[in-house]
Amino acid sequence: MAGTTAIRLGLRHCRTSLTDQTHLKDSASRRRTFSAALHQFEEQMKAAEVVSPATRPINLYYGLVQAGLAMTAAHAAGTWTFDKHGLKIPDMKSGIPDITVRPEGAGAFQAVSDATGSPHPTDAVSLGAVWNSLPDLAEVPLEGTDSAPAIDLLASRYPAAKTSDDWPNSAASTPAEFVCATIWVNEQLPSQPDRKPWFEDLITKYDGLSGAQLWDAEGDAFEEVRPGRFSVELCWPAPKSGMREADIEEFFDIRAPVHRFNDDRYLRPALEPTKAPPTPLMSWWLLLYSFSMLARYQPRKWTDALDIDKSPDAAALEYALDTALEVIPHLVLEGLRQRPVLLSKPLSM
Repeated sequence: MAGTTAIRLGLRHCRTSLTDQTHLKDSASRRRTFSAALHQFEEQMKAAEVVSPATRPINLYYGLVQAGLAMTAAHAAGTWTFDKHGLKIPDMKSGIPDITVRPEGAGAFQAVSDATGSPHPTDAVSLGAVWNSLPDLAEVPLEGTDSAPAIDLLASRYPAAKTSDDWPNSAASTPAEFVCATIWVNEQLPSQPDRKPWFEDLITKYDGLSGAQLWDAEGDAFEEVRPGRFSVELCWPAPKSGMREADIEEFFDIRAPVHRFNDDRYLRPALEPTKAPPTPLMSWWLLLYSFSMLARYQPRKWTDALDIDKSPDAAALEYALDTALEVIPHLVLEGLRQRPVLLSKPLSM
């Protein structure tokens, strides 16, 4: 509750605090649009709270579009208005995880991506892959989705050293310095002979793992937390000696940015080969656009997917739409301020 109140206060404060710091100061048209768009965002989010999941994606998506217009009014240097979605779903007949969404021309999605510094896809991506790439949803996957999920990463604040005696691949006679982290994976722990091949495959799915090595080359870096979840200790050769906490934080900010809460870092998988995924804000945009299209143009398919007694995806879809009510305002505030807004993580029972 405290976090929600802080986010709401931050959004309200943006109505005046951004005026002198952004392109809003240069244009009365931008300022009026900014104010009206954020007002509509607030009303759409309030409407989304009171309607059922059958209708909620429509309010969530159009609220997000209005927030996006406020972002472009404030931050886009050139053209800041748009009149198209910039996205298209080629075929809605597939199961929800297999439905794909692709960019189409220049529209809201591209304009807001550019204004907020987000990569955007050049080809169609599946909703299952987009869903799994989101830290807020990865642990509640849609039925039958096998794409790589976002995974937790806890970065060590201090460098560690190994000598050639305990690091077989190092030729150094003096201790070599490494930057270390631990990841948690929701899978069955691989057997000892399969651990190195498993890790070599994992590296190909996450750009943030480029250059990473197992801390213990013999496989003892793995530890089962519980059935279906294990941890892995990783390290990277330090890019320079004597790294300080700020240097290490910068190192991991590139590879596994903090998401919403202090020290909550995530490795996010690529949606396209060799390309960074869209930011969480724009990944949610892809998801909510697609859900809103289903709700509007395939209402029977959408309501069938929400049937808790018949659909295996119903509980996960409800969870996503409930989660969006909390996450979207937070990500919108970050997009407006153009920097992370981190909260203290609430205690879990």
